[in-house]
Amino acid sequence: MRVKPLCVQCIIDSRFREIRGTNTGDDAKIYAGIELLRIGFEEFKRGGELTVLATRIYHRLLESFPAIIEYYKKVKRESIEEAYSYLPVIEDYLEKLSGYDKYVAATKISIIGNYLDTGVMEHNPPSVNELLNYIDRPLAIDYTREFYELVSNGGKKIIWLFDNAGEAILDIPLIKILRNMGNKVIGVVKEDPGFQNDLTISDALEAGLDSYVDELLSTSYPGSSIHWDKISDNAKAKIKEADLIVAKGMAHWEYIIEIDLGKPIYHLLVPKCSVIAEALGVPRGTLVALLNIK
Repeated sequence: MRVKPLCVQCIIDSRFREIRGTNTGDDAKIYAGIELLRIGFEEFKRGGELTVLATRIYHRLLESFPAIIEYYKKVKRESIEEAYSYLPVIEDYLEKLSGYDKYVAATKISIIGNYLDTGVMEHNPPSVNELLNYIDRPLAIDYTREFYELVSNGGKKIIWLFDNAGEAILDIPLIKILRNMGNKVIGVVKEDPGFQNDLTISDALEAGLDSYVDELLSTSYPGSSIHWDKISDNAKAKIKEADLIVAKGMAHWEYIIEIDLGKPIYHLLVPKCSVIAEALGVPRGTLVALLNIK
């Protein structure tokens, strides 16, 4: 996706939020903020696709201010623990449903987890308890029926591109449904130290997510999406072998619309900024289940 004027403000604002959240003194935070402005100037001048550019800025900042890594370890651990605490309530809710209705409800639960993103300007993630009130919200873009028809007979090899850490726990019910249909689900996560509060391989293993998928693998790259010139050959091979892809979150949508993976992509996300909302043609903060068939 191309950079828009608001993207500049959003990326810099998100980085400043991380700096402020670290357990460091004021002098260190001021230095990091000045360094961020220098990095941002150089990288925006250099240009490039939005998610690639955002990744470069983030990791250059980490090099000079690694306290952000520890900040996110704490954020992710707390988010995973909170999400897990509500998983029994969610599963009890889903047990009252069956068939297509259960699948749609699990899809919405997976999507609302995307509200837990910490990397969007002026978006403050709600608690998981607050999120449970969002389950009855309608889908602004609804391709649930079309995707259901693709997977309901089983036999599909599905790549699941995880997004943020807490959200990944809310993906579990839908992943279970897909596997119970007879499909194979391969979970794909970022390499450590990751990007923002996105799930990394160490986060996933610590959270026990490997027990909910048929296979769990890292892209061997800590970027915001599956940047094709950066991820490992193994990750590329797994993606190429898959029948379809479930891509969680905004960054995966922003990047994947720029490339041709040659298979159906099911994007599950909440557009939390006006740039993405306008590109999708929906109100900001709504639920999106978009199937792109190429």
